[in-house]
Amino acid sequence: MTTRNSTRERTSITLPPDLMRRAKLAGGDNLSAYVEIALREKLLSDAMREVARLHAMDPMDDVLDAAEADTEAAA
Repeated sequence: MTTRNSTRERTSITLPPDLMRRAKLAGGDNLSAYVEIALREKLLSDAMREVARLHAMDPMDDVLDAAEADTEAAA
């Protein structure tokens, strides 16, 4: 995955040997692109989990859902 803004920052990470071996195999000739995709997917997953957590804390959403269901049932 290449973004329109191709600016990159070099970094160093330390991984267990088995994980590094598997990532290199999965990433083929572009480990950086593979890691970028994996990080983006993880960040998206974390954000979705947080949205779901916040949604569960908001009882008004349940009220709105019930009102919409009542409106649809009455139509």
